[in-house]
Amino acid sequence: MPDPSTTRLGMYKSKSDGSEDVSYTTDIGQNLDKLDAAVGYQVVTSSTRPSSPYPGKPITESDTTYRTYFSNGTTPASASWVEIPNSSATFNNNLKLASGKQVNIGASGSTASLAAVLASATGDFILASRVTSDSVSRVTIRADGRLDWSTGAATADTNLYRSAANVLTTDDSLNVGINLSVAGSGAVTGNLAVTGGLSAGATTWTTYTPTVTNGGSVTWTTRTGYYYKIGKLVFVCIFLNSNAAGTGTGIVSVDMPSNVDRSTRQALTLHGETIGANGSASSSIRGGECVFFTGGTGATSDRLRVDNGTSNESNIQGADILANALITIQGWYREA
Repeated sequence: MPDPSTTRLGMYKSKSDGSEDVSYTTDIGQNLDKLDAAVGYQVVTSSTRPSSPYPGKPITESDTTYRTYFSNGTTPASASWVEIPNSSATFNNNLKLASGKQVNIGASGSTASLAAVLASATGDFILASRVTSDSVSRVTIRADGRLDWSTGAATADTNLYRSAANVLTTDDSLNVGINLSVAGSGAVTGNLAVTGGLSAGATTWTTYTPTVTNGGSVTWTTRTGYYYKIGKLVFVCIFLNSNAAGTGTGIVSVDMPSNVDRSTRQALTLHGETIGANGSASSSIRGGECVFFTGGTGATSDRLRVDNGTSNESNIQGADILANALITIQGWYREA
């Protein structure tokens, strides 16, 4: 009986005691065929993998664009194949990394990153995603961090990117489904539409000193105002407390913190104490409006009108501002 065949290639071995003649066919020819088959990767198909591979045996499949495998020696043999990634075939298994290891393309990233990509330009795409029927990517991430979205059938139409230090920008619309919170100040240069809640953690008001015209000899103990802007929408509150009474028949007007839009008439609420109306020195508590006409210009109101005690309103003239008069004007207006 011959000696046991080799454990990995199953090559034939004659008796070691020399009692058996060497056969070319068995001892040389067939063994050479087995050696030849074992050199490098054995070319097989996905359905003709070796049924009894030795541990570490490499194969490549001609019907799967040459996916590569090696056998880990476990049984059954069909479950022993471990796939090796290569640039010819599409990898068909999960790829596992040990905890703390990275996927690096071009260069390694910080120790905190699980994947790192080194691109040659800021506009290079480092990640893109689409579904089977799409002609273009639905979302892309560029090397500079910019995100672009599309329908999958047309050029990207929505973006989000860093435009300056501490500034995140989109060139498109932004809808917030629940709440939008702003810890600092908020500035809107276009239109602001809010269907849910809008809250600001800190509101910074701006103070200013409003100019009052046609008051004549009036002097003021207090003449102050404060305002807050949201885009072209301005909330203003003005408080006037006279020291000495005013004079004259000129119509009193007050300046706003910015130019007022005059495409339509606008008006702010006015509350007055110790004031007259239409030149009358009769002291009274009166309600009215600070009015801006379509024919006016700039930041100055066109009229201060109050109840004159006869179910009508009259203009406030210089002589209507008595000593210790109190006038409050407040509300929202549309800025020019």
